[in-house]
Amino acid sequence: MLLHLTACQPIAQVVTNQLPYPEILAHRQAMPQVAELFKCCLQQGLCRLFMMACIWCAVAISPSALAQNSELPELDASASRHLNTIQERSIGQGFYRRLLASPKFVDDYLLRHYIQSIGNRISQYSDLRGLEPVFSLYLDNEVNAYAVPGGYITLYTGLVLSAERESELAAVVAHEIAHLTQRHMPRMLERQSAQKLPTLAAFLASLAVGGEIGMAGATAAIGASESNQLAYSREFEREADAIGIRLLANSGFDPMAMSDFFEKLDRASIHGGRGVPEYLRTHPLSHARMAASQDRAASYPAWESQESLDFFLATARIRALLSTDQQEPILLFQHGHDSESRTVQIAARYGKAVIRHEEGEIEQALETIRPLSAQFPEHPWIQSLHAQIEFADGRVDQAIERYQNVLEANPEALYLSYLLAEAYLESEQPEMALRLIRKKVRRNPYDLTLYQIQKKIHVALDQLAEADQSIVEYLVLLGDYEQAVSVLKRALRKIREEGYLRQSIEARIAELEEKI
Repeated sequence: MLLHLTACQPIAQVVTNQLPYPEILAHRQAMPQVAELFKCCLQQGLCRLFMMACIWCAVAISPSALAQNSELPELDASASRHLNTIQERSIGQGFYRRLLASPKFVDDYLLRHYIQSIGNRISQYSDLRGLEPVFSLYLDNEVNAYAVPGGYITLYTGLVLSAERESELAAVVAHEIAHLTQRHMPRMLERQSAQKLPTLAAFLASLAVGGEIGMAGATAAIGASESNQLAYSREFEREADAIGIRLLANSGFDPMAMSDFFEKLDRASIHGGRGVPEYLRTHPLSHARMAASQDRAASYPAWESQESLDFFLATARIRALLSTDQQEPILLFQHGHDSESRTVQIAARYGKAVIRHEEGEIEQALETIRPLSAQFPEHPWIQSLHAQIEFADGRVDQAIERYQNVLEANPEALYLSYLLAEAYLESEQPEMALRLIRKKVRRNPYDLTLYQIQKKIHVALDQLAEADQSIVEYLVLLGDYEQAVSVLKRALRKIREEGYLRQSIEARIAELEEKI
């Protein structure tokens, strides 16, 4: 470990602003040391230093070096002078790889689908210039959310549970999408073009770690006066509000929800006794900003109030699956049965069934889910839970048939394919699982989870080289080309005879080596 840290120290000193500026120019040419720093951070689990390494790699490449690479776009826009879209994507992919490895990353298929569906619904009305944002859920009671370059937006479970209706959750998503569409990080860098490189690296690192430091930490890293920091951040917040409200209205959500939710957080910070929510620390709020948001939202037609069953099912699922104290959600769900809202009552019964299933109380879980299943014969959340409980009760054929029926009724719900494929695997039907997943991969070639499941299927079929190929496509989507090539070379050693499989792997290696 001492040897690795010694090798990493020069670049680490640069990105943490510990080297004098004249010495930086020499280190700008030391890209092998940057690669060593990446490896060091990954081996030692130094998350923040890893992100700083990603940032250093972005800022260390000079404009002249970029111009020599014909594959990179011209940096003609002022907002792209310091950080182009390729570099943004690289930073985002590095962040996302770390997020996926975090024990707090919420890997529940249904919750991931729900958060992504909200984001997709809003982002289709935004100008992301071909970028397809990825939305994630992070297990933390803090009320927070942040956007990372490359289109990666993370919501905390605490924020989801703080929203009283779906439009409030959508308001935060729309606001974060607006930060991406307006490229606020490159614009902030453009204004700070006179700053020295170490300050720039520290600033970028603050933004890249998102919720840990966020916008407030980034503006502090620049070293401007306190009043200028606030005015600078608030300008972007007002801009994100304006864009976000328009996105809310266009995507069918209540445009007034943004000011409603932020005002609620502001009241909680004053009267709640728990301090300022992290979201307000990284997204400075003022009464003038709230008033401007209300005025802007009021210019849109009145929104007809409607309750989203999926939103309440999602919040119930978070409480049931992710609460550290199982008695708390049980009491909450019992209270939900007495609610005047029919939607809340349904969600309470659903959450109770989830908890009973998780605790192995299968008979009680079946008793709870059966009335809901009869009431909502095609709802994917309710039917998939019923199938899971049936499977746990040993009713395998019945569970698989239920999965098949609800998937036929909801072909766009990709998570149902995940669940059905895993049911096939657990019932020792890997061929059926492979047939299903291959079809889905052809239609959804950028879905990470499909490749993970496909790898499990190939392992079950003792097709180890094909399993490695699935791992490779997963790594490629995350931008980890070096590791992908390493896996492919390992796969080659498992193939003893010449043939199509060997040729396809060799061709893929050559293709990916050009990207490294």
